[in-house]
Amino acid sequence: MISKTQYISIIILAISLGVLTAIWQINFWMTAIMIFLSVTLIMYIPYVWYMYFSQDTEKIGAYLKQRTKQPIIQFYCSLADSDERGAEEALHLLKKKYKSPNITAIFTVAYAALENRLSTVRDDILLIKDSSVRQYYEALLQIEEGHYDEAEEMSSTLTKPWMGESVKAELLHKKGLSEQAAVHETKAIELTKGMQRYLLVKKYKSLDTANPPM
Repeated sequence: MISKTQYISIIILAISLGVLTAIWQINFWMTAIMIFLSVTLIMYIPYVWYMYFSQDTEKIGAYLKQRTKQPIIQFYCSLADSDERGAEEALHLLKKKYKSPNITAIFTVAYAALENRLSTVRDDILLIKDSSVRQYYEALLQIEEGHYDEAEEMSSTLTKPWMGESVKAELLHKKGLSEQAAVHETKAIELTKGMQRYLLVKKYKSLDTANPPM
């Protein structure tokens, strides 16, 4: 789905390139390639920016909300909003689209984490090939099962710093230390961008509302 601004930009670009190529007498195929590449950039640069680089969570959220017809975006938006039904519907569509056990395991585990039932998807956690993601969920599983010492030890070994901070925040929330948890929440957010930043901001806002500082 492209926005109205992108659509207008594509039209203006196509006309401009058509005029310029006529003036410079560039051949048809070169013109076609230039238009194709330009349109591709216009369509995908915003996606890449908001998914991986932006730090403006309000703009990230607005961008994503306009594209929830895409199952993967619907899934992550539902996770961010703690919408279990929406996440389940999107998960069903994602499992039909992606057949790789590694990919579907990531979605299955993320959904289970939303419902605080990681213990029911142990086998799926093991299927995740990305070691950093797998270890992150393993640490969260330790917290879910009350193995706090193990989780704390694992938080220091995670390869992505934001994951370590996120695990520490989760652990402190479980111990009822919401004020200390908030410090690690802030650090985790500062270490992320794009979709991941948006997910953390929404998650922590929900947690902090449910568990105000003592």
